Amino acid sequence: MVCLSCMRSNRRTKSQLSVCFDKGEMRVLSVFNRIRSRLLYKYIVSYLLVFLVPFMIMSGIIYYNSVSSLRQEIEQSNINKLEQVESITDERMKELATLAARISYDPRLTPFMFSHGYYSGEAIDELKKYKANSSIIEELFVYYHSGDKVYSTKGSYSINALLHQKYQFEQWDKEELMSDLHTTTPLIKPTDNVIVNNDKKKRMIAYLFPITPSSPYPYGTVMYFIDESVMTDLIQNVLGDFKGNTYIFNDSNQVVAAAINDKGIKQEDLDSFTMDKDGVGSIEIDGKSYSLVYVKSEVSGWTFISLMDADQFFGKLDQTKTIIMGTLAILLFVGLALAIFLGRNQYKPIRSLFEMTNKKETGHMNDGNELEKIRNTITNVFEDHQTLNETMYKQKPFARDQLLVRLLKGDISGNDEIDSLLSSLNIKMKDGNYFVAIIYFDKGTFNAESLHAREEIFNSMANISLPDAEGYGIDLLYNDAMAIIVSLEGLEATGKRQTIVPKIQHYIKETSSIDPYVGVGGLYDEKSKINRSYIEALAAMEYKFVNPQGSIIYFEDISSQPEQSLGYPKEQQIKLVQSLKQGDEIVALETLRNMFTMLDDKDMSIQVLKCICFDIINTIVKVMSELSLTKHLEGFNQMVDFTSIDQLHKQLQTVVLTICREVESKKESHNDELRDDILTYIKDNLYDVSLEKLAVEFQLSVSYLSRFIKEQTGVTFSHYIQDMRINDVKKQLKETNQSIKKIVTDVGYSDVANFTRKFKKIVGVTPGQYRKLNK
Repeated sequence: MVCLSCMRSNRRTKSQLSVCFDKGEMRVLSVFNRIRSRLLYKYIVSYLLVFLVPFMIMSGIIYYNSVSSLRQEIEQSNINKLEQVESITDERMKELATLAARISYDPRLTPFMFSHGYYSGEAIDELKKYKANSSIIEELFVYYHSGDKVYSTKGSYSINALLHQKYQFEQWDKEELMSDLHTTTPLIKPTDNVIVNNDKKKRMIAYLFPITPSSPYPYGTVMYFIDESVMTDLIQNVLGDFKGNTYIFNDSNQVVAAAINDKGIKQEDLDSFTMDKDGVGSIEIDGKSYSLVYVKSEVSGWTFISLMDADQFFGKLDQTKTIIMGTLAILLFVGLALAIFLGRNQYKPIRSLFEMTNKKETGHMNDGNELEKIRNTITNVFEDHQTLNETMYKQKPFARDQLLVRLLKGDISGNDEIDSLLSSLNIKMKDGNYFVAIIYFDKGTFNAESLHAREEIFNSMANISLPDAEGYGIDLLYNDAMAIIVSLEGLEATGKRQTIVPKIQHYIKETSSIDPYVGVGGLYDEKSKINRSYIEALAAMEYKFVNPQGSIIYFEDISSQPEQSLGYPKEQQIKLVQSLKQGDEIVALETLRNMFTMLDDKDMSIQVLKCICFDIINTIVKVMSELSLTKHLEGFNQMVDFTSIDQLHKQLQTVVLTICREVESKKESHNDELRDDILTYIKDNLYDVSLEKLAVEFQLSVSYLSRFIKEQTGVTFSHYIQDMRINDVKKQLKETNQSIKKIVTDVGYSDVANFTRKFKKIVGVTPGQYRKLNK
């Protein structure tokens, strides 16, 4: 910020525009106009410095270092490139030496194997593999002193055939080749013109390596042919747009390879030049000055030399100078303009942000400036948001299933609360009518082998999007059924439901070739009543035994006995039975109330009313018997002596509540038992367990099992397994003296380093440190 005294002065000296800090307290809101001016001057000065400093530095480099500085840089670059060529070439030669050593010890590449009628083909194939290990080999040959044949990746040749038919060298004859093939030390033959297969003319390099390498009396030789263009391409790739010449000399001062860009330079001109050590020198050829770079390999003894015309250097310098000066001039002009423009406009968004992030703060700024305050506020918001997003993302699948299950159970009564929960989990239900359909597969449809197919079907039904409808599938507790909550939009909901349900069934038929039963509950216009439709769908499914395979059973289509003989529609009785079996207090009490309301509205004799009441009592007693709740029948002697319908209604309400709560208690008990069994199985099979194996073992779906473990343990299956294994490792570290590597391997981790990082992230220390702390 610019100090206050600088602002009050009309003089514009450098000190008045310098950055200064007020050591006292600064008022944020009351002196905002002055803060805005400080920021304006601060940004103008900052932008000017950003442009002026590089301009001055680059100008100094050009005018004070100029030619020598840039020349050294170019020459050093050439040294580095030439050293890179030397390094790459040495690596390639080492590769060839390694290949030769491997060939000498390969039992599949012996004289016997090559000469054998059956194994010779395998030996040739083995040579091809060795050839493929190097990118620079044109051809690979093996020669044994005991014979007169040379073996290559394309077959065997006599010496005469090799020299006069396959490869025709200009400077090689048979005697020289035979002498070279009996070499006792690695030998490099300089480039030579070769006609290959009486067709193409190439320049080839021959590299011979005796075998075996550790013996003073080798019994054979590996010979490599290398196309000179491969070496020159390697040099060009490293040197890039280098316009000079590059040479590779062997220890006999013979040219192994050369990349020629300047044909005016002859090799003879280099014979008189000598250098004692690697570096840069200069040479004059035909009155013309050249920059020379010299590098000698300590591995191969080869010499690498590059020559560059000195004019190239000055040309680059002039060109670079022009470019830099032009660029600096443009940057200076643009920088001056942008510094003023950006400085004047920079404080505007900062002012808005500062006001927005400090709406609740009216006092003094404790520390830092406005930008730091904005940054801290935004950073805190972003971190909180990121943490919340990560948590929501991890918990979203489980929260979604949990919410849908609660809707089916009727645990959420308020529509506003339901809408809020659906929105938070990004579950979009259309406004209109809602119903539940239950997809039921016959037992035995899915087994251990078809578990994957079952999961695919259930996953595909988890989210269904249809015209004017949205559907969400929930895997039910029992193994071969799922419920689908469908929301409809617009009018004629009944007709749409009659269209949508067959489409869902048809989709399952097409994807799995299975024709399931479908039970469909009634339509409701409130989300809080979805559990009613669920109970009705369960009631409809009870009629699958009297309908053919693949039937769609609608709750309202269930046939009713005449009301004169029963007193209430039969579907009310079925709905009561299902709500009791599901432990749904809300639907059970509501259905019971509807049945007694119908009895009040009927004009029947006392005897008929008593018979109907006994029928209701009998229905509840049968459900209690099916659910093994007969211990609660002790008070029924007093119940059958009811004196009024209202009295019986109140007594049955108490019984209904008792049944529903017992059912819920049994579910909890079953869940506890199932949880204990699952966790015991995991503990006993900790290193050979997966969700799929658990699903087969306990006859549960993978999705339900995943949700169940998350509900019971508070963590996902993978995290639970990881924690169990980490605890096992910790126990072994404390109680045994086995090596950390063996312990980690025994618990199922092959990558010890990766496990160590994971262990430290979870426990806070490495396994070794943990052992020391707890030994």
